[in-house]
Amino acid sequence: MLLRISDIETKYRITHNSLKEWEKKRLLTSYKTPGGHRRYLESDIQKLLEMNNILPKVAFYARVSTRKQEENLNRQVERLRQYCTEKGYKETIEFIEIASGLNDKRRQFHKMIDSVIRKEINLIVVEYKDRLSRFGLRLIYHFFEGLGCKIEVIEAKSSKDENKELVDDMLALITSFSARLYGKPAGGKKLKEELEI
Repeated sequence: MLLRISDIETKYRITHNSLKEWEKKRLLTSYKTPGGHRRYLESDIQKLLEMNNILPKVAFYARVSTRKQEENLNRQVERLRQYCTEKGYKETIEFIEIASGLNDKRRQFHKMIDSVIRKEINLIVVEYKDRLSRFGLRLIYHFFEGLGCKIEVIEAKSSKDENKELVDDMLALITSFSARLYGKPAGGKKLKEELEI
């Protein structure tokens, strides 16, 4: 299958300059269209990447907050599998869990981090960026990118299900803080005094 330069840049993250350099070194052959545009065989690109051990090592991460959303999780997983297949990602590692995006003790998320540290993954696919976490996303992106791992987000805007989940997460957070506050006699007394003023 012949690919355009833009397709190669999107799918394999190889720059136009890299393709030119490989051509100069006779590592890669281009095929010109009647209009004079260069095309490359996808099999040639893959062989070259395999030789240099730089093919994307892909994982996807799917998450919902509660068991009530299990059907949504199944649909999320199917969409991620389909996306990875369409992009030509092979042997995708799957990390799937039911846990709040506010929870920093998520088992599958920790396993994924360990895999990134061991260089087993260099690309993570998520449906929405908030699947990774509700807070601290910039820090998470910075951490992964520092380890040579990129994050690929399928959808830019959150769906209604994800927005409802955010509300549920926020309510859980408020409930947790309230329990801590009212659980401490001094804190509860202080709050009561402030409300009476």
